[in-house]
Formats: sequence, C-alpha cells, structure tokens
Amino acid sequence: MSRLYLHCVICSRRQADGLISGAAWGRLELPQGVQVEHPAFRDSTFRACPSCCTDHPDWQERVLSSFGLSAGFGLRPGPAR
Repeated sequence: MSRLYLHCVICSRRQADGLISGAAWGRLELPQGVQVEHPAFRDSTFRACPSCCTDHPDWQERVLSSFGLSAGFGLRPGPAR
C-alpha cells in the first residue's frame, strides 16, 4: 500500500502527498541500502516541509547529525523549491 502523506523529518508535519504539494518539500536522498527507522524516511529519502526548509536553511546537516551520519558519504540533497 502506498503512503498517502508526506512526513516532515523535523517537525513531524503531515501533508497529503501529491505532485503539487510534494514539489514544495525539501528532499535529502541517502545512498541506496542505508537503513534508518523514521516515519519521514522512505525510498532512501528524507523529506522536510517548506516551513522547516525556510526556518532551517541547514536542515539537511541537522538531519544527518541527528542520526549520526556525515555529509561526506555521497549524499544527493535536493533543493527546497
């Protein structure tokens, strides 16, 4: 069953997933095979809501450090649009 909601890794906000709504959310893709247990982690990707992306320009680094990960292992951060 497909997930119907986007889930913010920072504030836990949930929003219905769709092409328009999803485009505004920030993305942080981890390399394939990385295992993280968190509701906002899906298909090797963390998502952050537009408010958190605006309020925390360094949100990607914050997320990585909170999980004990380093930015130097081939991450593909996506811009918050």
